[in-house]
Amino acid sequence: MKPRLEFAQVVVEVTEACHHHCVHCYNFWRKRRAPVNSPQTLSRAEILALIRKVRQDAPIRQVALSGGEPLLRKDLPEIVGDLDSEGLSVVVITNGTLLTDERVERFPEGTTFEITLFSVDAQIHDRIAGRVGAFKKVLRGSACVTRQNCRLALSCVINRLNAHDVLQTVELGIALGAEAVLFNRINLSRHSLPMADLLVPTVDQLTHALDAAEEAVRRYGIAVAVSVPIPPCLLDLSRYEHLHFGWCPRGSKEAYYTIGYNGLIRPCNHSSVILGDLRTENFSAIVTRERTEDFWKPVPLECQRCDHPLRDVCRGGCPAASDECYGTRSRIDPFVEIVRQQPARHDTVH
Repeated sequence: MKPRLEFAQVVVEVTEACHHHCVHCYNFWRKRRAPVNSPQTLSRAEILALIRKVRQDAPIRQVALSGGEPLLRKDLPEIVGDLDSEGLSVVVITNGTLLTDERVERFPEGTTFEITLFSVDAQIHDRIAGRVGAFKKVLRGSACVTRQNCRLALSCVINRLNAHDVLQTVELGIALGAEAVLFNRINLSRHSLPMADLLVPTVDQLTHALDAAEEAVRRYGIAVAVSVPIPPCLLDLSRYEHLHFGWCPRGSKEAYYTIGYNGLIRPCNHSSVILGDLRTENFSAIVTRERTEDFWKPVPLECQRCDHPLRDVCRGGCPAASDECYGTRSRIDPFVEIVRQQPARHDTVH
């Protein structure tokens, strides 16, 4: 009898389509997005069937629905309802601009919406989102979520453009009803790498942003998770007593294998590597095969020599970012390389 896997979550990208043009977007398909009505797009029934298939092999408890922009699918409330009826916790990862009271009413009560808010400044938010007027729609959508007895989590992607106003942005999120904050530093891809000088914060800027997140927890008691790895060779993380730092799970039980809009499985939502087709293969066969295990093995040489106490959980940051930018997972996260090369300035580009 095969051993049961321990994974607790998966990500499902219900569409590649998106109506925003975020400057930092790492989706590998951003220049050739499949439309919402692509014939390859999994139907509502197929999504439920594939999640049931995963649950035959792993006791997943949570499904994150992502994209693209998942709310471009008109049947998203029904998809969430199907998964909710299965006893699963569902998180909808969205830019929030398409939410209305009428739309949110169609979702099961208590659904969690993870909404991206880049800045308290409307111009900065819209510049990062690549869409004029997005800020006002995010505020409206966030209000709809809490008004309809659903749950709101704030996602703030930190880059050089917005690192200076993290505290005020979190305060706005709290005012809107956010129960938790995901503090995610920018993660680079082949597309965003040429814009690194514009987007990647300096050590001083990153420190300022983390200090602000720490202060928000102290003042308001809100939970803040730093979920994209910040290697400790960049700055001292021990000073942040109230922030929860996450690390790449590298295929461990905390992994979030990602099911694409067409049923193909990837190591995570940042990677373009196809591990298998869930429509024709079992989940366990895909995630335990040698090719999948090999994906997680490389560790940069300098990280092998590191003597920091967090070495074995850090292992060079995000391997998918290295793979996407450099074509190898044996090189340290490009974010780390670029931050090291930058002068320690505290100024911010507007």
